[in-house]
Amino acid sequence: MTIKRIVIAVSALFAGTFAVLAQATNNVAAAAGMELPTTKTALWTAGITVVTPLIVAGISKLVPKLPKLVLPSITPLIGIGLGLGLNALQTANLSWIDMAQAGALAVFVREVFNQAVKSALIQTMLGNNPATPPSTTTPPTT
Repeated sequence: MTIKRIVIAVSALFAGTFAVLAQATNNVAAAAGMELPTTKTALWTAGITVVTPLIVAGISKLVPKLPKLVLPSITPLIGIGLGLGLNALQTANLSWIDMAQAGALAVFVREVFNQAVKSALIQTMLGNNPATPPSTTTPPTT
């Protein structure tokens, strides 16, 4: 999948979300069974349903040899894990400094993975082993 298709898919996902939220007006009655989330729990549940397919897509990219039957069957586990994590965060009463530190840690982990792991894998695939320094030859002295 190309980057262009991923950008289009994510844009469509966000556009759909905003289109649903834009329908919240006081003058129009909501369709039967189509109520917008009004509580914090309902909003987090809607967030989990948006994030879970992105996580599954990431897993399918990271582990391409994973059987296709496994991906749909792990989505409930991912949703449960996200729900448990959100519940733990809600009861932790974190301050804004703690949340900023958590965000910085997440960026640090991502950058370490990008720089160390992905770069090493790319170099290995290209045939350049980053673990061994390039050999330097000195010209013979006469």
